[in-house]
Amino acid sequence: MNNADPITDPADALTGQDIALAAGETLFREGDIGDRAYVVRSGRLEILRHVSGRDVVVAIEGPGTILGEMALIDAQPRSATVRALDDARLSVVPKPAFEFHLARTDPVIRMLLERFTAIIRTTTAENAKLTLAADRHAPES
Repeated sequence: MNNADPITDPADALTGQDIALAAGETLFREGDIGDRAYVVRSGRLEILRHVSGRDVVVAIEGPGTILGEMALIDAQPRSATVRALDDARLSVVPKPAFEFHLARTDPVIRMLLERFTAIIRTTTAENAKLTLAADRHAPES
């Protein structure tokens, strides 16, 4: 039996490679192939979906958040663009390291992760469309 302390900070499972993004710099784009995930160490990043020729902000994330994990869970292209709002520092989770940990997860939990990822992709796409539609019908100030 393994008596090791459980990992409580996702960054504890990382290889130690950090990257820095300047405010306004793009981490990855919607449609890119995912070969790594990232843990935000500092700064804020906006998550954008491209809908009807416009970028729609669907979330703003900060320290402690993992980004890019969905593409590693379901092997689908990136579902959104991520851009730094502030100067940011992120720790890299390479795909092999992510898969190493995912393979050791209970099969039922893996099925749930895959299902939740599918739901999040669909819900985020629909929310982006609704946000854009609401913006079009909002009164001008």
